[in-house]
Amino acid sequence: MDISLNQQTYEQFKRDIMTFAFKPGELVSAQKVAEHYNVSRTPAREALVRLQDEGMVDIYPQSRSVISRIKTVRIRQEWFVRRSLELGMVDRFFDNVSEHDMMEMRKAALEMEKLGMEPRTHTTSYEYICCDDRFHAIMYRATGEGLAARIIENMLPNYRRMRILVDFEDANKDRTVNEHKHLVTLIERREKEAYREFLTMHLGHILSDVEELRADFPDMFESENEDI
Repeated sequence: MDISLNQQTYEQFKRDIMTFAFKPGELVSAQKVAEHYNVSRTPAREALVRLQDEGMVDIYPQSRSVISRIKTVRIRQEWFVRRSLELGMVDRFFDNVSEHDMMEMRKAALEMEKLGMEPRTHTTSYEYICCDDRFHAIMYRATGEGLAARIIENMLPNYRRMRILVDFEDANKDRTVNEHKHLVTLIERREKEAYREFLTMHLGHILSDVEELRADFPDMFESENEDI
């Protein structure tokens, strides 16, 4: 079996779940995935299993498979992981950040700003969140925390989908870009404590955002009694 085809199907399917091309609660199957991506059932089944492991697909044996709804309890848990990791790096980041790092952060913020001006599609939404990830990944790289970066990239599915859903809203999109620019300014000024405080606020928006968006898009979220 062509391993690259398995990986390609998995990556395309994951991207489409992340950007809501496949909506939370939508029924899926190996046959449906295979037809959607024009592949055989083998890479489709593997993609379903891998994404089940990552919390993005719920598989009920001998019954059905569905795109997982967003779990607000898990968002808070995943947010805690990210917040703890990034705030824990601030001191070392300021000790190690370079001019090149700051230039790359500015570049990522500008790319986000340009993408934000384009019509919002599944593709531009994914590119936008990748720029956001790239911005924050510079801190992980500068501090040598490669494992933490991989955890953020691969193990926070509810949190990452919520971030994309948040930035579908124009006001939130502008907020994110402007705050990224300000974070870089604080680094350039070497204002470490102001950076730590602003980063705490920046990462904390999602806790209030999730309540608003859960009210606006109830079908995308687990009901209260399921949200564990």
